[in-house]
Amino acid sequence: MSFSAQQQSVALTKLKESLSGEVVCPGDDGYDYGIARWSESCVKKAGYVVFPKTNEDVVEAIKFARNQNLELAFYGGGHSYSGSSSTEGGLVIHLRKYLNYARCDPEKRLLHVGGGATWEIGGTVDNTVQVSRRQHSSMMKIKTSPPTPSSISSGAVEAEAATLELPPDFVFKAHPQRPTVFITNLIYTMDKLESLLNAVEDWHETASPDEGLHWACMRVLPGMEPGKPALVAMYFFNGDAADGRKAAKKLYDVGTYNSGQIAERAMEDLPFVKLNALQNDSLPRDDRKYIKGLTLRFRMSVEAVQAVLQAQDEVVKSNPALVHCSVLFDCCPKRIVVAVPLETTAYAGRGTGAEGGIFQFYTDPALDDSVQRHVRAWAQLLSEKTLVAFKAGKGSESYGVGYTNFDPDAAASDAASVFGSNYKRLREVKRKYDPDNIWNGWYPIEPTESGSTSAKLVVICSSSRKISAVIISVGAFTRICCWLGAFGSTVRRKHGSLVV
Repeated sequence: MSFSAQQQSVALTKLKESLSGEVVCPGDDGYDYGIARWSESCVKKAGYVVFPKTNEDVVEAIKFARNQNLELAFYGGGHSYSGSSSTEGGLVIHLRKYLNYARCDPEKRLLHVGGGATWEIGGTVDNTVQVSRRQHSSMMKIKTSPPTPSSISSGAVEAEAATLELPPDFVFKAHPQRPTVFITNLIYTMDKLESLLNAVEDWHETASPDEGLHWACMRVLPGMEPGKPALVAMYFFNGDAADGRKAAKKLYDVGTYNSGQIAERAMEDLPFVKLNALQNDSLPRDDRKYIKGLTLRFRMSVEAVQAVLQAQDEVVKSNPALVHCSVLFDCCPKRIVVAVPLETTAYAGRGTGAEGGIFQFYTDPALDDSVQRHVRAWAQLLSEKTLVAFKAGKGSESYGVGYTNFDPDAAASDAASVFGSNYKRLREVKRKYDPDNIWNGWYPIEPTESGSTSAKLVVICSSSRKISAVIISVGAFTRICCWLGAFGSTVRRKHGSLVV
């Protein structure tokens, strides 16, 4: 055993001794569980997977990763389309095994939720009361004022957790909720597309906060011939079935299916606690998934949707294995969301548009590249014919940036496009709690400079990993000093920096 390998073995032994949870490596029992993800295309072979039980376990795992120069990733629910919860050869902090809990305090109306819990129980949450975060050497708790909009809403936590520190647990404020709700899926033939889009727009003008609506074009529906596209309106009403059908009259009036009858799959008294897990059985598991998210102005172009559906038809005809593709948009009213000031959360999207995406489910790893090309091309078709959000903001002038987890291509892009006017403040928070930029894998926020006049060295590498340039930065002054391609020096990554 080499000296470096021996050192690593000693460090791993010390890590195991320090944990109340456990750590597994390739070949160990529990390793396959530790690297499994909702989408198999996001599975990566981590060098280590830590299953923490306590705050201290998380601290020790981060210390170990830093000392061993390992990339860090953390697993909360494992649903990232970009693979941000995975790492190739690095260390994963896996929260679900031991921190998958939800406890309710009825007297205080608080929900205590572990960082590894998936949202499979019903609950209404309009703000976060407290978040516990682990840094490399300590733990902090952030509290918010319950009577006002939370300064760390669920959207903000999602944004900050991926770029600042790890949030193993949350405390949410809960609200009263009736025990049952009304859900219906209305199915239409493709010739009803324009009528459906008109009905959705008309419905949206008068929809109450107790209503919600998604519409989609899908080629795989339970009980229907695979490959034959159909339109679906998925309607929610926080009340009884009779009142729900009255509120959704515009959707019922769109028309009938082939049989001459309205094709409806309704759940008239669905227990609310089952609502959030409703689609778990209908979505394919143990397969690969890819999505490109978009936020469009509310009135979508019929021609744009038709262009995407035609392009999907051509792909499915050439490769039937790609039949499980769809277009889906969330058209729920956003009046309450828009009313929340931008500065009260990290995420700065307060648009009035419809958020959605283009999905592709498949099984063959050999199709990864072609699937990504197809989905991106379909999204481009849609964006060319319909106004798309391009910046964070509020109201109809910007339409708001979409749900960022639905855009894996942009996960390493300019974070300012997501956080908007909050980006400057978040850079200060980043400098305070993560100055070494440990969390840098998902819309990474660059910490502000410390204010000192010390020089900062940055190395730029070519695709061959040879140094091509050196940049020296002193405060706001930056200069490219020289080109060094001829020297052929190699580099390695250490703590978020490139080191010669």
